[in-house]
Amino acid sequence: MPALAVSGLAKHDRADFAQEFLRRSTAYRAAWAAARGSPESGDAVALARRWGLIRLFDPDRPVRLAPAIWRADCASQVVSLAIAPAGFAGAAALPGVAPTAEYRLDGTRHLVFDIAGARHRFAVRDPRDGALAILLPPLGTGLRTAACDAARRMFAGASIAEPMRVLRPSALQRQRLTLLLRVLDASLAGASNREIGTRIVYPWLAGTDALAWKAMSERRRVQRLIDEARGLASSAYRDLLIA
Repeated sequence: MPALAVSGLAKHDRADFAQEFLRRSTAYRAAWAAARGSPESGDAVALARRWGLIRLFDPDRPVRLAPAIWRADCASQVVSLAIAPAGFAGAAALPGVAPTAEYRLDGTRHLVFDIAGARHRFAVRDPRDGALAILLPPLGTGLRTAACDAARRMFAGASIAEPMRVLRPSALQRQRLTLLLRVLDASLAGASNREIGTRIVYPWLAGTDALAWKAMSERRRVQRLIDEARGLASSAYRDLLIA
């Protein structure tokens, strides 16, 4: 696997971090390699469902430049839009900027917009053009509600700072997710528990020999971090999409 940079994460929301972990999955990368010649074929689209995606994304492209298009039933950050009834007050057209990502499937337009430093993900459930209304599930999660509120505020030209506090990890969560990405990259590159511990997690313990490291409690915490990071790449990335 080529080296992936663990930088430029300041604007990442939870779905972006989910993509960061998934793009490091050896199983996902194998699926992408198998479908690379025809990523929009019926088999590839069906395979994408396994990962919670509308379509497979290139794992070697940076997340900020090539965001994943997640399925709305797997990612609470996706806001569903529909053509508003005639005379519906407050309906709005899509933003007048080019989307960062776009894909059409089964009559639905899937779009990702980057506007004023925030990432908005839409599923427009009507191929017709026209003013749109937000479809907010009455029993939607807090994350779904925040995504819909961010979209509403964006359309209205209002501040989206409040809902973005829900859509993005907190400072401490971001710090931990970034650490887990670094741990995962080192583990996938073949680094040992001690190397990960003394180079990344506890750099002040550099120089600790193997015998001393084996007896330290830090070794157990490093192993838990490795297991958690590999779990996020395997399947637990989905938790970042719904909670």
